[in-house]
Amino acid sequence: QVGLLIFAIIALTMFAQAASFSNASLKGTYSFLGNRWIDNVNLPQLARVGTMTFDGEGNMNESYTQVVDGVVTTGTFSATYFVNPNGTGTITLAGGGSQLAIVLNSTAAKVAHGFQFLLVTDSNNEADIGTALLQSTTAVIYGPASIKGNFSFENNLWTADVNQAEQGTIGTISFDGKGSLKGTYTAMRGGVLQMESLAGIYTVNADGSGSMSFTCGSGNCQIAFALNTVAGTVAKGLQFLGANRNRHSFPSRRAPD
Repeated sequence: QVGLLIFAIIALTMFAQAASFSNASLKGTYSFLGNRWIDNVNLPQLARVGTMTFDGEGNMNESYTQVVDGVVTTGTFSATYFVNPNGTGTITLAGGGSQLAIVLNSTAAKVAHGFQFLLVTDSNNEADIGTALLQSTTAVIYGPASIKGNFSFENNLWTADVNQAEQGTIGTISFDGKGSLKGTYTAMRGGVLQMESLAGIYTVNADGSGSMSFTCGSGNCQIAFALNTVAGTVAKGLQFLGANRNRHSFPSRRAPD
């Protein structure tokens, strides 16, 4: 048993050493979701969702929707990136300044199907971190039919303000492929259990970004999202955040039909 264990460890180590990554390991469009965690109510909270497109040669373009201190903005920017042979790397915004540390994961056919990122040029007592998932390695034009079927979701609400209620939610959303959605969810908000239904509409832009609007409890939720894990032109998952509430971010994946 000891001999087998040692062999397994050696085999895993040799496999890891055999993998060699490069800029070509990031190629195609990735959806991403990032959050800034802080412990100071006087600093603005931030959440961002969007897409990053890599050319496989060291250049990246990003399109995003973000919520900073309750204010929603959209924008684009360009950057350069570098991937080390061990799968770590950096993304640097054009003109210098902000830089992300990255680590690749789920590599198939020499292309990473995901990566994690961390802002390393912020000296405040906060963490700006997120996850990106491969949307498609080739250019795709999306529309409402690109998201269809039943999806499970998880919603986490973070706040440093002790006067605000913490919240966690799980549920399902069904998209009809034509712009309408419905679902149910279970939430714990401020220690109180809530079980509600939701219904509303959604749009999908040509680049795979989009928005939803639906009833949630006694109010209305506005959601920005980006599709990921596309098979053909249909997404198997999405990442999204609350665009009318400063403290919401949501990962989501496809549920059994």
